Amino acid sequence: MHNRQAIIFLALAIILGIGAVMTTQRWVERQTRESAPGVLGMAPVVIARADVPIGTAVKGDQLEIVSWPKKHMPSGAFSSAEILSGRVTRRPLAAGEPVLDSALRPDGSEAGLVGVINADKRAVSVKVDPVIGVAGFVTPGSRVDVLATLRRIDLKQKLPYTKVILQDVHVLAIDQKLEEVENGDPHLVSVVTLEVDPDQAEQLTYTSHEGRLQLALRSPTDHEVVKTRSTGVADLLPPRSPRARRSSRHAVQVIKGSDLSTRRF
Repeated sequence: MHNRQAIIFLALAIILGIGAVMTTQRWVERQTRESAPGVLGMAPVVIARADVPIGTAVKGDQLEIVSWPKKHMPSGAFSSAEILSGRVTRRPLAAGEPVLDSALRPDGSEAGLVGVINADKRAVSVKVDPVIGVAGFVTPGSRVDVLATLRRIDLKQKLPYTKVILQDVHVLAIDQKLEEVENGDPHLVSVVTLEVDPDQAEQLTYTSHEGRLQLALRSPTDHEVVKTRSTGVADLLPPRSPRARRSSRHAVQVIKGSDLSTRRF
């Protein structure tokens, strides 16, 4: 009797073990099928193999193709590297970053500075010193205001005044570099190239010739154009009191016979 029960329990154990093994095997096979690229919906995407600077004509050896989930496919991504050959970067590309159409200039754009200038804009270079260049912290991609100090030639006194002539101007390059300096360290430069429209190009050229320029560094998120007024010496000095004005008048001594008097004008 006992032997019969033992045999039954042993048979049940074997059957349950076989069932567990088969269930586990089926689960593993299902997970393997679901993780296959075809089931996940993978697609080829072109990424940057290494860092690509701004204004660079993309070459094939700078790109590679990887599998990317279709569900998370970036807008404007490419599946073929051949069609990207020669396209100029609108902004720097980081290694491993998907190459998007928004990061590239239109077909036929030239590499270098000319390839990063927007339509209807002009690139104008101005000489700067460490003060004008905001102590070297103006870098490609910065936004700046341009201040000019001039003398009013239409007035007799010809006193100098300062005026903000351009606001929220894009810095294209410093010296001959289109890339930002590493780690944000200051880099003293002698020439800054700004992206302006034709009217602004005239203003910038005139003031750089007739006066002194100063750059004011802006926050990259601030694009507000603020209405300003020019500032001269009269705006910085406190107004003189009537007594001070009277005392500053010219004094003339008038002699009439033996009488001596003083008159002020």
